[in-house]
Amino acid sequence: MNAKLHRALILIVIICAVGASVIPIYWTFVTSLSLDVDLMQTSRTWFPPRPTLKNYREALGLGQGAYGVASQIRVTLFNSLTIGVSVTIVTLLLAILAAYAIERLRVPLRKYISFFVLLTQMLPPVILVIPIYLSLARLGMLDSKTSLAVIYTALNLPFAIWIMSSYFRRLPVSVEEAAIIDGCGYVKVLWKILIPMSRPALFTSGIFVFLSAWNEFIIALVLTSSLKAKTLPISISEFMGRFYTNYPLMCAAGIVSMVPPIIFALLFQNFLIEGLAKGAVKE
Repeated sequence: MNAKLHRALILIVIICAVGASVIPIYWTFVTSLSLDVDLMQTSRTWFPPRPTLKNYREALGLGQGAYGVASQIRVTLFNSLTIGVSVTIVTLLLAILAAYAIERLRVPLRKYISFFVLLTQMLPPVILVIPIYLSLARLGMLDSKTSLAVIYTALNLPFAIWIMSSYFRRLPVSVEEAAIIDGCGYVKVLWKILIPMSRPALFTSGIFVFLSAWNEFIIALVLTSSLKAKTLPISISEFMGRFYTNYPLMCAAGIVSMVPPIIFALLFQNFLIEGLAKGAVKE
């Protein structure tokens, strides 16, 4: 009886947690299908009285006379994808090299390097916004996708190094030693042996890095001012006006912004689970 009660309580907690996560997303989706004039009625039902895809057409710039910043969504969506993918690729490349040097090469003070890498994650990025802004202003690099990509890479690199280093640590050294005896150099061992064996950790860190770059708001808000570098979260926030906010259109843009991360996570969810379970966060 106690075991059944325990399982029932666990099931109730899981259902409540799933509901707390899904209901806001569902309500955002319902609002995105509503007309602005029907919004008050939608708030009293679980589905809009007159569902429409008009908000999605306008959010993607396909409608006639798109509302305000709605015409910018496609451009900022492309900017976010460009920045997110480039940051992920560069961060993973640098993290692999750094983690391999820390775990396999005789780098002086490598234990202290690992500690310092982890220590940087305790520094809130928001306190760096003003120094970053002043530095980029002097260099004339404000309002640039390249600047955002460099900053996001620097902020996410310690976390990626930590994951890759933890995973490299648990891989058997004997495989690499056998390859070196057969004539492989360090670079060939890394690319031919370690990286294929570390795919779960690569995808795990890649998903986290991509989501971090995709969702970042504060730094992009401060450093961008025009459409050429503005990211999707900034564009969505601009739907909120001083006297009027088009909530259905804003929710449609929010649902659109959720699609790439969801697809990315669904495609590589098996590697994500395996990477977390088999050492990606193992001490």
